[in-house]
Amino acid sequence: MKRVLTVLVLLSGAYILHAEQMTFVTTLSSPLGTFAQLETADYSATTSVPLLNFCNTRASVGTVTLKGADTYLQTLSLKNGTTLGGNTPEYRISGTLSVNNNSEVTGGRLLANTATVSGASLAKSKVTDTLYASSLKVKGAKAAGLTIPGQVQTSGSGNNDELEWSNIYTKDYKSDGSANGSKSYTSYLLKTKVRCVASEATACTSSKGTWDDTDCSCTCPSNMILKNGKCIGKFSPKVIDIGVLVNCHYTPDSGGGNRYWRKECSDPDADPYNCYNTGWANYPANVICYSSEKPCCVHTYEFYQGGSLIKSPKVTGKYWVDERWLFWEGGSYMGGQLNNRYFSGGSMPACNGSDYQSICDSRCTAGASSCSYKCLISKSVPGCVNGTYKYSSGTSCNNASGTGQVLTCVSE
Repeated sequence: MKRVLTVLVLLSGAYILHAEQMTFVTTLSSPLGTFAQLETADYSATTSVPLLNFCNTRASVGTVTLKGADTYLQTLSLKNGTTLGGNTPEYRISGTLSVNNNSEVTGGRLLANTATVSGASLAKSKVTDTLYASSLKVKGAKAAGLTIPGQVQTSGSGNNDELEWSNIYTKDYKSDGSANGSKSYTSYLLKTKVRCVASEATACTSSKGTWDDTDCSCTCPSNMILKNGKCIGKFSPKVIDIGVLVNCHYTPDSGGGNRYWRKECSDPDADPYNCYNTGWANYPANVICYSSEKPCCVHTYEFYQGGSLIKSPKVTGKYWVDERWLFWEGGSYMGGQLNNRYFSGGSMPACNGSDYQSICDSRCTAGASSCSYKCLISKSVPGCVNGTYKYSSGTSCNNASGTGQVLTCVSE
């Protein structure tokens, strides 16, 4: 009996000694942040935390600010009205990013396997796998794959058009349509699918053009231009060497020997660049020279392609008794110029500038069968250097010759 009592007393003493070491825990309210692990870290180094819970029972919205190195999270869920910001250059989400209405994520880059955004605006993201958004405005996006189910329509535009991906822009382009630099790339544009009109394609190809179904465009050969959906020929400049008859003898309407140069400008079929007005032209050529120029003066210049000035031999018993230089033999007449001091009317104009192609483009109708426009490039001519010849009742003036060049426009 004494032994049992001794044991009980010893045990009671042991319990009393143990009770003096017990710790009593007081229950307090939950802090703003509850961390499984919290440590002070160098802001430039990476901090790894298995779980961060910023939820509390006192507030439904809040602001989380992260500073320093890149942030790597498995799952990030932002409730309504929560802002995640700071100067963190990158958020890398290995699991799921969920952003609710009126919430905001700001940072340098967002990388995620799966990102779901609701009620976001002006979002800019880089997603390595899948980007999903029920309603999303995107400034710029880059993804390995992009699938958009159903119809896509830009805000404020679109008429239920059928859309397609197009790679028509393979480079950067200037405003005139020419490529800006030589670097090329593959860049797909989501655009309205074009429905070409079959008759327009036929009009293009039947006129030697090349039709492109991707944008319903017609490309003409280099020697043709596109007009009203068809490729039509344009005119190219052709420079012709000419001989010039320096007319010191005849009036503008008559070349002598039943030769006729010009019509009156009032005639319906007169060439406005090669015609004469009535008046001085009806006088004999050898009486209209001013006294300071008598006996001979230049009345007109007549242009010929080919041929030459010929001398008529002396013929006894005719009106003339001397050899004379009067007539141009051979070649084709191309027009001429009046000496405005004596005659008025139309003359071949001088070419305006040295861009001959521009002259033809502005003066000729592309696709026409011919272009009658001509202009004088240059002429090198003497005065009335061949003197006079005698005829039965007096003397008259000989003609002379020179050279020059005339611009014509020919169909390619």
